[in-house]
Amino acid sequence: MMSMEVIPAIDISNGKCVRLYKGMKGTEKIYYENPIEALDFWISKDASRLHIIDLDGAWGSDLNKTILRKMLNRASNEIRIQVGGGIRNLDTAIDIIDAGADRIILGTLAIISPDKIKELSEKVGSERIMVAIDYKKGKVATHGWTVETEVDPFSFGKKVSDLGAGSIIFSSIEADGTLKGPDLENIEKMVEIVQGCSIYAAGGIKDIEDIKHLEEIGTKGVIIGKAFYEKLIPISVIKAFKYND
Repeated sequence: MMSMEVIPAIDISNGKCVRLYKGMKGTEKIYYENPIEALDFWISKDASRLHIIDLDGAWGSDLNKTILRKMLNRASNEIRIQVGGGIRNLDTAIDIIDAGADRIILGTLAIISPDKIKELSEKVGSERIMVAIDYKKGKVATHGWTVETEVDPFSFGKKVSDLGAGSIIFSSIEADGTLKGPDLENIEKMVEIVQGCSIYAAGGIKDIEDIKHLEEIGTKGVIIGKAFYEKLIPISVIKAFKYND
């Protein structure tokens, strides 16, 4: 059995389970009209954790707040959930953990107010804090990938690790949803540079070989969306790579 975590992804937009192409608004492909059906599907497949992103939340809307609460309620004692998208302050972060999330994912907040990572890690524990570092053309992007910054992803990765983040999700925006393979070179560089916390990879993963390569370079886990929904990677891979953290 492999020692890496394979986490299925559910992205929610307009109350539906969708996938985007390169993170672009307007490229949504609907896989489930009701995200709770997607949640039930992954529970039935014995996934140990789910990655749920509120896309509208990341873009500044609270459109999916109710469905997200229902999903966290439904997931309790069945599956661990990590939630991201639109968590822009401490109160929201703690509220989502109180609602049942195992981990919260900080993106824009981590860039704008990195000190909040330290504050949150002291309140809820660093193991519950993931920072999403989404990059394009060598720079970090925020606000649901719509705003490009001048921040270098690697120095930022080191910074958030030092501030108390338990893990980092490292995503190539240009690879996301393309099924053209992950950005192995930069992922390996991030694993080497950031020793203080676990690195999870996302974006472009298309087959089992990609997952094996990510394990070889020291990635702690991988987040897979489109390749599962398009049946390019068998669901059985979740158990094959399962581990207990």
